[in-house]
This record gives sequence, structure tokens and C-alpha cells, in this order.
Amino acid sequence: MNMKNILLCLIISGTLLYSWGQDVADDKEFLFVGHRGASYLAPENTMASIQLAWELGADAAECDVMLTRDNKVILFHDNSTKKLTGENHIIKETSWEELKELSVKNRETNLPKYKNEPIPLLKEVLEVIPSDRMLVIEIKTGPEILPYLKEVIEQHWKMGKISFIAFDFETIIATKKLYPDVPCYYLSMLKPDLKKHFNDIVENKLDGVDLMHGIIDRSMVAKCNEAGLAVWCWTVNDLEIARNMKELGVTAVTTDRPAWLKENL
Repeated sequence: MNMKNILLCLIISGTLLYSWGQDVADDKEFLFVGHRGASYLAPENTMASIQLAWELGADAAECDVMLTRDNKVILFHDNSTKKLTGENHIIKETSWEELKELSVKNRETNLPKYKNEPIPLLKEVLEVIPSDRMLVIEIKTGPEILPYLKEVIEQHWKMGKISFIAFDFETIIATKKLYPDVPCYYLSMLKPDLKKHFNDIVENKLDGVDLMHGIIDRSMVAKCNEAGLAVWCWTVNDLEIARNMKELGVTAVTTDRPAWLKENL
């Protein structure tokens, strides 16, 4: 075979391999997760936002959970209510009776009809998960919430799927031990942090990692996949970034705009 034919064979082989790789990426599961629900359109972590994410076609809705002074598990992201409600209460120091009277403020992009949405209990959300959708529960506290979280889930989770994510390593490990059959993912935004915990993530049988999109590259995804870990990412509201995440082998993208991103991607 002369050099010209060899080069031609190499070009054809490379093209086929690239095409095959693209087909694999296209066929791989890729979930659209509504960040705190459909938070671009409705106030974050409210019933309206969570249900709207599912209604608009999101595969999952993500929510944050915290513990009140009287041990109620609620949907809320911040330690204080000041930014989101205008009234200043520390969640862990405030009773549910007080917190349930507050409304989450609309942000600029939220639709006017969702004005004055209240803070919900986790049990309210668990009771309405569609059978073909998922609720991703981000635990914003330490392990102290787990006994109360377990009680709520056992009493009110009737259908659909759930999974857990957390930045606190001790908490997500304890959650996996409590729920060995429920997917659990370690949240991280720094490469050194992921490297520090990587072996323990594998040894403790976590299902994967949920990473800030900016730290993800091909070698990281390959290392995780080789160890049996799925890679999710957050928070992506840009079409090109989402497309890049999919091509790298990420299997779930968290976004404020799940319907828009899904339709355009």
C-alpha cells in the first residue's frame, strides 16, 4: 500500500471513529434538571417552581432542604430568609409556624402570577412527584437533618424517583448509608476538593459527582467513569456550555431554564 492510500485510510478511520464517538455521546443519557425548580420563571424552591419544571418537561427538579427550629424539613437555600423574603429570620432558629407565613419574592425574570408563593415543606413536594420524574434533594445542612428527612421520606414519598446531593462530604456519605438504593452525588466546585475526596467517594459507593461546569474536562469525566461514577453538572443556562457538557459525557445538566435548554439542545 503506498503512502497516499495509507493516508486515505487513516482519514477515513479517524472520521468513522469521530462519528462513532458522537453517536455514543448522543445516545448517552442526558437529564435536564430544573435548578430549584424552573427558577427562571417562578420563585426558587417553591411548589410553583418545582411543579412548573416537571410540567415544562424537565426530567428532574432540584430543591434545597433545611431544618427549622422545631425540626420541620423545608425547601430553602439560604441560612437566613432576608434575601429571599425581605424578613430576617435564621432558618434553624425559627419555627415552621413563623416561616410558613413568609412569601418568596419574585426575581426579575419570574412571572407576575407567581407572586407571594410561600415556603413549602418537603413533604408537600414528595407527595406530587410525577411517576416518570425525579426530585433531586440537595441537603444544605449537616447530618443532623437525616433522622427527620428519613421520617418525611418514609411517610410521604409515594411515586417517582428521588436522589440526593450535598456539598458536605460527611452528610452525603451518611445519606448513602441510610439509603443505599437511592442515587447519591457529592457536590463540588473545586478540582482539589474532588481530588481530595475521590478515593473515599468510590470506597463509600456514591453514585457520582455533581460539579460546577467550569471545572469539568474530558480527563476528569473519563477518570470518574472508569471508577464507576456518573458526572452531573451545574448551573448551566448557556446552550454552548450545555452542548459541551453533553459531548464530554456528562449525564445531567442543572439549569434555571430546563424547558428552553432542552428545546434548543
